[in-house]
Amino acid sequence: MYTLIISVAISTAAALGLYFLTYQIFWPLFIMVVGILGLNYFIGKKFMKKLTALFKSVEKDIQAGRVEKAVEKLKEGYPYAKWQFMVKEQIDSQIGILYYTSKSFDQAEPYLQNAFSKNWMAMSMLAASYYKKGDMAQVRRVMDKGIKGAPKEPFMYALYAWFLIEKSDKAKAVEVLSKGVAKNPVDDRLSSNLDAVKNGKKLKMQNYGNYWLQMHLGGKNPQGGQQYQQFLMNQRMKRK
Repeated sequence: MYTLIISVAISTAAALGLYFLTYQIFWPLFIMVVGILGLNYFIGKKFMKKLTALFKSVEKDIQAGRVEKAVEKLKEGYPYAKWQFMVKEQIDSQIGILYYTSKSFDQAEPYLQNAFSKNWMAMSMLAASYYKKGDMAQVRRVMDKGIKGAPKEPFMYALYAWFLIEKSDKAKAVEVLSKGVAKNPVDDRLSSNLDAVKNGKKLKMQNYGNYWLQMHLGGKNPQGGQQYQQFLMNQRMKRK
């Protein structure tokens, strides 16, 4: 937010100054557009580095199971939301994931509801939360939104199909998996799951390892959640 305001203010002032010197339109407009984009990028990049450092700082707390301490550290990044769009949504995504992974489902849900739509793990967990409550309308809404935000993530399609199969909607499951295969043609897991559904067999969600186990929808709990921790810490902060 502040980043955009500062970028617009400085670029507009520079453009007006150039206009009154030259009384031409093209170059002042060009300077203004380039200035807004350039300043927004460089100022935003500075804050993204700070957020990345913040995310890395909670790694030891996550590994030690100190969820609340990790959450409090992540919340220290909230003031950055005044400077950059979508910062709070990205932080809330991580907090929601942490709570959900530690089985604090009620605490996780409000954060997941505010999650960044491109964070497919957060979207998956939010859909799983609604599924447990039997709210398939919300499951469909969240999964559609999540797939739109992360169309190249195979797990999203498989999980969506699993929800649908559990509710005996085979036709929609085939449709979802077919879209997933089209977007991810080299992913053998999606292809095999599509064939399985067409032939009336069960989806092989165990092929997705800890990503599936972290949904807490069936199977044994992952030991220590190490794969999830790596996923969390390696995520790049995205800018809208």
